Amino acid sequence: MTEKEFVAYIGPKATKDYQKHGILASITTAQACLESGYGTTELAKNANNFFGMKKILSNNTWKSVWDGKSIYTKKTKEEYTPGVISTITADFRKYSSVDLSIEDHSLYLTQAMNGNKLRYAGLAGCKDYHKAAQLIKNGGYATDSKYVDKLCSLIERWNLTQYDVEASKTVGYTNSPLVSVTVKSPNHSGKRTHKIDTITPHCVVGQLDAATIGHCFTSSSVQASCNYGIGKDGKVVLCVDEANRSWCTSSNSNDQRAVTIECACDKTSPYAFTETVYNKLIDLCVDICQRNGIKKLLWLGSKEKTLAYTPKSGEAVLTAHRWFANKACPGDWMYAREGDLAAKVTARLGGSVTPTPAPAQTTLYRVRKTWADEKSQIGAYESLDNAKKACPKGYSVFNEKGKAVYTNGAAPANKCPYQVKVKKDSVKIRKDAGKKYDIVGYITDKGIYTIIEEKNGFGRLKSGAGWIYLNYTTKI
Repeated sequence: MTEKEFVAYIGPKATKDYQKHGILASITTAQACLESGYGTTELAKNANNFFGMKKILSNNTWKSVWDGKSIYTKKTKEEYTPGVISTITADFRKYSSVDLSIEDHSLYLTQAMNGNKLRYAGLAGCKDYHKAAQLIKNGGYATDSKYVDKLCSLIERWNLTQYDVEASKTVGYTNSPLVSVTVKSPNHSGKRTHKIDTITPHCVVGQLDAATIGHCFTSSSVQASCNYGIGKDGKVVLCVDEANRSWCTSSNSNDQRAVTIECACDKTSPYAFTETVYNKLIDLCVDICQRNGIKKLLWLGSKEKTLAYTPKSGEAVLTAHRWFANKACPGDWMYAREGDLAAKVTARLGGSVTPTPAPAQTTLYRVRKTWADEKSQIGAYESLDNAKKACPKGYSVFNEKGKAVYTNGAAPANKCPYQVKVKKDSVKIRKDAGKKYDIVGYITDKGIYTIIEEKNGFGRLKSGAGWIYLNYTTKI
């Protein structure tokens, strides 16, 4: 886990704790980063102890969630005299979960006594992280003479005040009940700084299912995410909680206020959605609006008009990724239907709409080897005649439901037997000629093999091991 991923992991947990115990989430998150080395210390890894909580603290004068017996013994460095570092062996508390470590830390800070007074009096409910950090130091939490500066530096570096969200300010930030798949992305900025009044549909450039869309954003190296994705299967995947700002539109100001939605589409222009995906997009936009008190969704037609407009109470606007970056997103197909989307959503919300002529609902004819082989697609055409003209030998023209309406004969078959060289590092061997059949082995040597029969784009191995997909090979 990177430092950034650790902050994104602890921050929301600290927010929940802040709402329960009153210790600023920015302070809790900064202490966790500092005390645990972003979760890398021996104590964090082996004892779920992210705050250096020792077995005995302030004579244990508070109600704790620690079980009272699980300990982890290790050497630690202390600075009892400024500038003088001493190494001692101490017993530390061991927790069964990160959440218990966070809660015990907050219970200590809010309840620990020093004689007949609270050791950290004034900390609970304190809204100033500078003051809170000083109260913690003054109470004797840490011996490091630079502890306050270190905490404040971390808070400013990671913008940890984004997690200082009070419970009353989170009401309404829920996720859609239409979600059927959850694949969380670490790529987000935490809590929004603006209420939701914008929806931004995107095209993911590929006929991907919902889970696959989610997995596009699971690596922190991608530096991108979305709140929701809609797969070619019509399922909705949750990638970033609606309460958080995703990284989707190349614009911080847009993403702070927008719910972003990546939609499955064709890989080539105009990046068309299927009817299933578009209808689910309408459903999802209606749900987003209903949960966020929005009664009217607007499409103003241009970047200039939209960014100059301040949505009134109960309104939201549609925006486009292409306004903020040199991209085609959401594709010409969807961009031409933004007005139709706004009108249909508003109508279902019960609001008054100014009818927006929708583009003619023409069927797109896709030219592929098979409907399942989307990688082989060479184009999508509104005219069936044009699709037929573009259809080479061995390809078919499919309507939006995946039915072949034209086939240009069979591709010239290779005369068997013949030899092929494997191109991929790992090629699956299947029981029969098709991706639906069981995997019975793998080829991992990029070697040369003899094919004795062809069927459905697969070749049967002379060894009798099974069938391999010929697109992963080169004929010799």
